[in-house]
Amino acid sequence: MKQALMDLRNKMQENGLEAYLIPTSDAHQSEYLSEYDKTREYVSGFTGSAGSLLVLKDTAYLWTDGRYFLQAEKQLEGSGINLCKMGEKGVPTLLEFISSHLSNSTLGMNGKIISLNLYEDIRRAAPNGKLMTDIDLVAEIWEDRPLPRRRDAYLLPESIAGLSAKQKINQVRDFLKGKNSEATVIGALEDICYLFNIRGADVECNPVLTSYAYIDQSKAVLFTEQTHLPRDVMEYLKENEVEVLNYQDVFDYVNSLKGRVYLDPSRINVYLAQRISAELIYGLNFTTSMKAIKTESELKSIRETMVKDGVALGKFLYWLEKNKGMGITEFEVSEKLLEFRKEQEGFLEPSFETIAGYGPNGAVIHYKPEKNTALKLEEKGFLLLDSGGQYRYGTTDITRTIPLGPLTDEEKRNYTLVLKSHIHLAMVKFVEGTTGYQLDALSRQPLWKYALDYKHGTGHGVGFLLGVHEGPQSISNRWIDVPIEENMITSNEPGLYIADSHGIRIESLIRSKKWEENELGIFLEFETITVCPIDTRPVLKDLLIQEEIDWLNDYNKWARERIMPYLTKEESASLAENSKEI
Repeated sequence: MKQALMDLRNKMQENGLEAYLIPTSDAHQSEYLSEYDKTREYVSGFTGSAGSLLVLKDTAYLWTDGRYFLQAEKQLEGSGINLCKMGEKGVPTLLEFISSHLSNSTLGMNGKIISLNLYEDIRRAAPNGKLMTDIDLVAEIWEDRPLPRRRDAYLLPESIAGLSAKQKINQVRDFLKGKNSEATVIGALEDICYLFNIRGADVECNPVLTSYAYIDQSKAVLFTEQTHLPRDVMEYLKENEVEVLNYQDVFDYVNSLKGRVYLDPSRINVYLAQRISAELIYGLNFTTSMKAIKTESELKSIRETMVKDGVALGKFLYWLEKNKGMGITEFEVSEKLLEFRKEQEGFLEPSFETIAGYGPNGAVIHYKPEKNTALKLEEKGFLLLDSGGQYRYGTTDITRTIPLGPLTDEEKRNYTLVLKSHIHLAMVKFVEGTTGYQLDALSRQPLWKYALDYKHGTGHGVGFLLGVHEGPQSISNRWIDVPIEENMITSNEPGLYIADSHGIRIESLIRSKKWEENELGIFLEFETITVCPIDTRPVLKDLLIQEEIDWLNDYNKWARERIMPYLTKEESASLAENSKEI
């Protein structure tokens, strides 16, 4: 880590740079990265999935959010990199720091991993600075860098997708007409795979194909490595009038575009955007909004997938109950859960690295157990288990906090308050047009009453055999002007984290659906679609009102009925006992 910083600074000096910025990103502004693209991790040693590293001549700074404060403190210790805790009082943002310290400086960056939005923000923060966007210094110093991961693509059947690629392309064309734009260039991998009804495996846990897309009123072009498109995929694309060009061809292709080109500045890199000679129009990718609204065929497949995932969890919970006092570790827990998922028909891979934090590790919001350092489980306290799967016809994400033995009064109270927050959101009714920003406060209210809170969002969108974290909707305290619409799939995951003691999070996926319509408008509600009972052993019943108790009992009964036919008698009995009616 220290050597990488030294090597980077030497390259900065050779190029006349006073600072160098490395975000957590790839050429498509993806959330999860291939090993090849983990440049910030290579230089800093910090392995969290979010953060920006700014290296100066004599010092360095890393910004990350509340999910990773504890992890970053440990991993940056002794590195010479200063941790900047985003959102904390008195801590400047990256842009504020650039404005106050680098407004007249020469700042370098690899423009292929810098979004157009971020670039424009930096340009405004340093109006007199010199921004160099074509310098990839990490590529020059990373000698044993892994190769880019490339796998063969495959088709998602139209019977599951609900629409053909041609139908989706025509919807994009109608959208462009409404925006008075001739064309669009799409860089978001999950949007491209959605649009063309294809999937890949170029990023671990994310079934996407490394690619770009171009759509105008007469052409649809997919830019990707053609050697990884099997014959049936090529034939399908041809049938749907999609031309296929090589991945790198996009940079020359866009240079000759005319008219007005629509771009999502948060999901296109500045290196590509600067090569488009046409007039640029900015906004959210229409494909992002399209794929957020699930079709009826997608919803049907998702419900079937939830049962499969629930069966895997049910079998795992029984195994955990039988083995928790046998010296098993957090790492073994993670591996065993994966075994049970692999037994389910259609399972492909995890949808993210499993978070299995026992005791104090549960307070590290995105803790990942390592084989040699994982804690052994004891017959007391909580295990926080956040996991998910990519199945042939659906994506899952679930968190359950599991009692392993005696609990303190504080642990029981905190568990019940988090559960109360979870139920608050699950039961809410809201008028059409309501945003996730508004709903977030309703979920946090039970915790706020006790002066408690959590440093992450309450909910994120979930893709269909795509990213486990997708927009445009979000239930969080960030102001995002996107309403929750019918047939969106979003997570419901309040939590509470007590440093050096314990962590609690309860997460299920929820579908927004129409509840009632009258002269005041259309009202929506949520349907919980995750199929795994919530443990009732830690619950302090006196902290719940009757409506919340009824919801919990009804949900647990519903979930048990759907997965028990696939469990053994012993597994069913254990699940029923640990989620029994209160």
